Amino acid sequence: MRKLGLALILSSCSLFGHYAVLSSPVARFRLDKVRNDLRVEEAQKQEKAFSGTVTAENAAILAIESFLKDSSDVESPLALATEQALEELNLPETAAQDAQVLRKARRLLSAHLNQPTSTITFVSLGQEPERGESLTKNWIIRLKIPTLSDHIFWAIVDRSGKKTTYNYGFN
Repeated sequence: MRKLGLALILSSCSLFGHYAVLSSPVARFRLDKVRNDLRVEEAQKQEKAFSGTVTAENAAILAIESFLKDSSDVESPLALATEQALEELNLPETAAQDAQVLRKARRLLSAHLNQPTSTITFVSLGQEPERGESLTKNWIIRLKIPTLSDHIFWAIVDRSGKKTTYNYGFN
């Protein structure tokens, strides 16, 4: 288990209000307007309490990648953005996998996500996602994108790094 060391905290965190947050995962995706609530204190608590090879920073990166690229769950952020893209392009649902539709859906999702009303956060000890995944076995990242939907989105990242990251939404 790799701990968040002082160098990592100083290089990849910023202050938000009265607490430090992991800033490099959101910066990597150019999400400079999203409300970043990936608190260093929570990351450190979980890295200390639970074993695993995936760090908090890597878990956040994997979660954001999943949100932006995986539409396998019909209520995932990308699936909802794909519905919006189909409507805007006036195309039938059968065109959902068309390259033009996917490009537009990813642009729409990025635009919705990169708003000050959107929030990304670690699920804290004592909380659990909609489907009850284990916090001891997974990093769980919660995302809210009110300009896209009233859903709450969850990304599940296996702490051991052996299982594929996935995401889903619930409203």
